[in-house]
Amino acid sequence: MLLPPSCHSATRRGGRRFIVGLVGAAALGASAVSLAAEPVRPDLTPKLQGLLKQEMIQVEQAMQAVYSAIVQGRHAVVAEKGQSIHDSFILAQSLTEADRRDIKAAVPPAFLQMDAYLHELSASLAEAGRAEDTPRQVELFARMTESCVACHSAYVSDRFEGLEAPKVPAGWGLAPEASGDDAEG
Repeated sequence: MLLPPSCHSATRRGGRRFIVGLVGAAALGASAVSLAAEPVRPDLTPKLQGLLKQEMIQVEQAMQAVYSAIVQGRHAVVAEKGQSIHDSFILAQSLTEADRRDIKAAVPPAFLQMDAYLHELSASLAEAGRAEDTPRQVELFARMTESCVACHSAYVSDRFEGLEAPKVPAGWGLAPEASGDDAEG
């Protein structure tokens, strides 16, 4: 379970508390573990640094739009932005073979797993938008937020001062089978 029970009941009631629960879930965790890792940016080529930064800006802008769309019930926007996050997958872009080798050499497998999981979640978010399933949208958005926080804590703490203490709940940023958590939420 990724959100506290109070968040689940608040979202079922459609109350305003789900926003507080969502923020609380992203900020707190009862079972924190360290995902300490070295920042990956110094090991990337300048081209890959630029592509990754560009992708992250696009993801952040889309996530902001998704949040507004969820709380306003604009399902089509949730679907569109969820799909756009999925489609921004850096390894699916037109990289040269040398670029692909460089990125795989520069980042640990867990980084690539976290990135893949975020894009998997965003595809599910797009589906939830098309299905007009607000509770599922909220759940997936929370998991996507957890993924961003976990990855930034582990691999980009040199850019985000507030995340330099890499303590995040076990399993954040990892697909359930990778984290040992078989529950889907």
